[in-house]
Amino acid sequence: MGANDGRVLEEGSAEETILRVAGKLRALSNSGLYFADNPYQIETFEQMLALSAELTELVDARPLAEIQRQFFDDTRYVSPYVVVDTAAFDDAGRILLIQRKDNGRWALPGGWCEVNELPADGAVREVWEETACRVALSGFLGIFDNNYHGGGGLHHLYCLLFAARHVEGTPIVTRETLDVGWFTPQNLPWDALHAAHPARIRFAFEWQQEPSRHPFYDLPRGHLHPTWQHNTRQE
Repeated sequence: MGANDGRVLEEGSAEETILRVAGKLRALSNSGLYFADNPYQIETFEQMLALSAELTELVDARPLAEIQRQFFDDTRYVSPYVVVDTAAFDDAGRILLIQRKDNGRWALPGGWCEVNELPADGAVREVWEETACRVALSGFLGIFDNNYHGGGGLHHLYCLLFAARHVEGTPIVTRETLDVGWFTPQNLPWDALHAAHPARIRFAFEWQQEPSRHPFYDLPRGHLHPTWQHNTRQE
């Protein structure tokens, strides 16, 4: 899991545990507010939501007031959000990365899916918006749960990862980026990547060498599914 500023939080650490508990408490609060039918219940769940914001502040870099505003402005039933990322390759086999303006970390082009938009269309759109390059999708690489890959933050995200080939355009810096470029595995800024992206990028390079690979998905964990014999992840 990761903090809102892109830092990796070690699994099982105090910070990671706080962020995970805060997220679960927020989800329970929002679910309660969705179904509450009397003032006492509403007040109780609002207090729980305020506590989840206070817990989040212990790890998040933003002020408490900003976190509270976001939490109380969005009290819908909580479920994972869907984002799309694109691993775009050029003819030389290099992968396209952006340096994000919000935290300075390098990442694959990507972002939120929009309402009434196919995920595949969103993947192509995000590359265009963030790099000014046109790409054609060449495969679906899998689904990555951000909570298992250093993403963390205020939202539980499912990332749909697509592969693409570069069609036209020279990458340029846009309003959403600080820098952009093509990278090989050897010159890629691994230490400066956003916490959620190393696993996706590694898998994308593996897929490039073996396009027949099955799409990635996170295997169920033993403590969540006690009937399973193994507690491993595909990384």
